[in-house]
Amino acid sequence: VKQGMLHVTADDGRALATLSDGSYFGEISLLNVGKNGNRRTANVRSVGYSDLFCLRKEDLLHALNDYPEMREVLKEAARKKLNLNNQSPNNTERPEAARKKLARDAKPSDKDSVQESERRISFTNSVELADTIGKRLEDLEKLVLHLADDIKTTNKNVMSLQKQLSRVYPNSKPDPESSSNSDGE
Repeated sequence: VKQGMLHVTADDGRALATLSDGSYFGEISLLNVGKNGNRRTANVRSVGYSDLFCLRKEDLLHALNDYPEMREVLKEAARKKLNLNNQSPNNTERPEAARKKLARDAKPSDKDSVQESERRISFTNSVELADTIGKRLEDLEKLVLHLADDIKTTNKNVMSLQKQLSRVYPNSKPDPESSSNSDGE
C-alpha cells in the first residue's frame, strides 16, 4: 500500500485487519503458504482512495531469488497472519490482542526498524528497477520489431522499383560507382 487505507475481511464479512501505508497483502497466495495452496484467504477493499503497488507473481519470485532472506520474512509474516485468522473458535471472531499482534507484526519493531526499513527500501527499489527495466526492454523489443518491418517493406519497395526499371530500361546495367556509394558512404 503506497497510500490509503484498506479493510481485510473474511468471506463471511468478519473484519480481519486494516491495512495502511507500507502494508502489503497477497503474499499468502503468492508464496503458497498454508493448506489452501495459492487460493486467496481474504477480501481486500479500499476505504476511499488508495494508491497501490502491484507486483506480478513471476516478478516477486524472481526478486526473491536475489533476496532469499526476504522470502523467509514474507513467509513468516504470512504464517502469522494465517495463524491469527484461524486462532479463535469456529473462526467467527478474533480477539483484540490478536489484532494488535497482527498490526505489530505488519511493521518492524523499534529496535529492528532501521535495518528492516533499509531492507524493505532496497527490496522495493530493486523490484521497481526490475519492473522499469522490463518495461523498457518490452518497448525496445517493439521498436526493433517495428524497424525490422520497416526495413522489410523498404526492401520490397526497392526490389519492386528495380524490377520496374529493368522493364523500362532492359539493356541498362547498374552503375558500379552508385552501388558502392550507397553501400559504403
